[in-house]
Order: sequence, then structure tokens, then C-alpha cells
Amino acid sequence: MYTLYYSPGVCSMSVHVALEELGVAFEPHKIDLAKGEQRSLEYLKINPRGQVGALMTPDGLVTENAAMIIYLNDTHDGHLIPKEGYARATALQWLMFANSTLHPAYGKALFCKKNDLGDEAMKIACDAIQTQWGLVEQQLDESGGPYLCGENFTAGDIYVAVVANWDFFPQKPKFGPKTKALLEAVTSRPAYQRAIETEQIEYTALAA
Repeated sequence: MYTLYYSPGVCSMSVHVALEELGVAFEPHKIDLAKGEQRSLEYLKINPRGQVGALMTPDGLVTENAAMIIYLNDTHDGHLIPKEGYARATALQWLMFANSTLHPAYGKALFCKKNDLGDEAMKIACDAIQTQWGLVEQQLDESGGPYLCGENFTAGDIYVAVVANWDFFPQKPKFGPKTKALLEAVTSRPAYQRAIETEQIEYTALAA
């Protein structure tokens, strides 16, 4: 049995959806970031980094969303990342893009907001986010879609769909038509819908 420590709608949701996609039994354990539960002594005993998410596995604790997804996929012979070769490399490439490029771009905008760095700094951060979504649209065009790796649904598709729903800054990104189609395809999957229901969030990224 696995335990996923998560906070609703944040990056840990990518692991939540992956667990649902893989059909793996797990216990979801909510960590309330607004109440500072990630800094509680109880949680720090589990994850000394004080970050969400975290996955307790039969082998021990795994942190970092991409690492958790790779571990789960490989352990359970999953369909979210191919087993070998170029197909595996490209699937990992887009998972890492979401984890290490797109996600941090949003983090910079959040930093600007929390530290009241002003309109110009926020605009620079939001423009950088828009640039990353432009790359997503370009990849979907080149891959032939409907997913980042063409016909193959992979973990990166899940992660970008999670990030797309983040809305904590004034300048919302504009999604291209292929990106909108991707987000609709991913979030309409039963696994994603189950995660939305459990985490009790509203998916508004596709709202007009």
C-alpha cells in the first residue's frame, strides 16, 4: 500500500493522477498548506524537506514528483513512460520539462507575488510562462498530437495539465488550440476526474 501526501491542485496532483491511471491502491493524505501543515513536526518526520508531495512506498519514501511518477510507472509496468529507447527518452523529456521548466516558471511568478516585487517583475515572470506554453503548442504541432509524444499518452501530459490550472497571478497565459485540445483530452480521462473529485478542486484552465 502507498500513501500519497498531497495538497489539492498543486504539483502533487500529477502523482495522484498517475496512481489512478496505473490502478494502484493508495491512501491519499491531505496536507493543508494554508495551515502550514507541511512544516508540522508530524509531517517533517515523514519528509524532512517539508515539501508536498511525498509518496510512502513499500520500499521507503520517494519525493520529487517526476521521481515518484517514474518509480510508480516502472514498478507497476505502467503505460505512462515507455520501457526503453527514444520513446522513453522523449516521454521523460516532457515530464522533466513540466517538472523542471514549466513548474519553476510559475514558481517565479509566485515569488514575485509573495514578495511584492512590482508590476514589471511580474510581467517578466508571466511572459516567461507564456513562452513555455508556446513551446508546448509547438511540440504538439510537431508531434502531430493529440499528446506531447504524438499518439502516446505519457506522464508529461498529466503534469502540464495540472500546471495549466494554476491561477495565482494577474496575467493568465493564453493556450493555443492544440494545447487546449490536449488539456481537454487529459482532464476528461476517468483517472483525472477521480483525482479532481478526491482533491475537491475545480478545473478552470479551459474556461472562456
